[in-house]
Amino acid sequence: MAIYKDEKNQTKDGRKWYFKTYKKDFNGKSKEYKSKKYATKQEAKEAEALFLLKRDNPLKKPFILVANDYLENLRKNKKASTYDTRVRDYNNHVKPYLETFMIDEITINVLNNWKEEIEKKGYSLEYCNKLYVTLSGILDFAIANYGIPENLLKRAGRFQRKQDEVVADSEKLRYITLEQFNKFIDCVEGDMWKMFFYFAYYTGCRKGEIVALKWTDIDFTEKVIHINKTLYSKIKGMTKEDVVVNNTKNSLNRNIKMSSLLYDKLLEYKKLISQYHDFSEDWYVFGNTMYLPNVSIDRAKDTAFALSGIPRITMHEFRHSHVSLLINEYVKASRGKNTKIDTTRFFLMMSERMGHSIPVMQKVYLHLFPTIQDEIVDLLDNL
Repeated sequence: MAIYKDEKNQTKDGRKWYFKTYKKDFNGKSKEYKSKKYATKQEAKEAEALFLLKRDNPLKKPFILVANDYLENLRKNKKASTYDTRVRDYNNHVKPYLETFMIDEITINVLNNWKEEIEKKGYSLEYCNKLYVTLSGILDFAIANYGIPENLLKRAGRFQRKQDEVVADSEKLRYITLEQFNKFIDCVEGDMWKMFFYFAYYTGCRKGEIVALKWTDIDFTEKVIHINKTLYSKIKGMTKEDVVVNNTKNSLNRNIKMSSLLYDKLLEYKKLISQYHDFSEDWYVFGNTMYLPNVSIDRAKDTAFALSGIPRITMHEFRHSHVSLLINEYVKASRGKNTKIDTTRFFLMMSERMGHSIPVMQKVYLHLFPTIQDEIVDLLDNL
């Protein structure tokens, strides 16, 4: 095999390097194979190495080459945010431990040792299991493409919380109450930032969905917000060219009805922004001609929490706060009408608003309903 350069027939974007070899067709006959073109000689060499991996006894191959093949496949088929997260987790927490192994040398003892090393780092259980998903994905890919018979990591099992570990409810699900939010918002400076955090608290949208919103997504006539995309930047403070706009998580578009409070504030904010001479409906709702960088959002949020004295939460936990707010109001309204609290109906309504399945909503938020235990006690009192 060799690497070639084709100056005369290079592609429009300058790719001219390729490799040639032979591979067997479905009838077992060897035929010449010419690769696609690559931008550099090094890229062609790496592609050649991956080609040989699959052609010649794939079982006896270095783990890192199999992992690289998996990540390249992931880049082609998954969202940029998913790909970047897996690459980062692999480079930091998988590759350093397994890069010296051949793919068929990774035994269950090796994997258990890897789990022990990860546990020593003191990461949260949730994060440890994200690393588990990354490594498990590589091994599943190796089953399909490199002939290993089993994903031994699945036999080793996911990371588990120690049975004697005490975890407070506040650590399982953090949120802020309406009273706390009002103290927080009083400490937020600037019309745009106040509107941004009002929007987060009263819609429960994900941060990427809020940042991606344009005025064309807001229907003031029907009082509806159309959530159909999310904006992702690879590193905090990246430039516009490095931003990726994807469909929403789970690819679920949804329409969110605005409350009167949110409608009034958002309409007032739009009137303020519309005074700019170059205003366009295609502007970002927050940021105008430019999306809001993550670093700016975190700075505004953390500053307001510090000034208010309210325990700090993440942007994702504004979603938890929104659901908690609605649970409290639903319980209050049901008691006022003397009607039964129907949690199934509540989560059916909320699943569409939040873009989650009903089982996920129930698993995460059911314990916030104070009446579940009350109804049980009523049954006991009637004995």
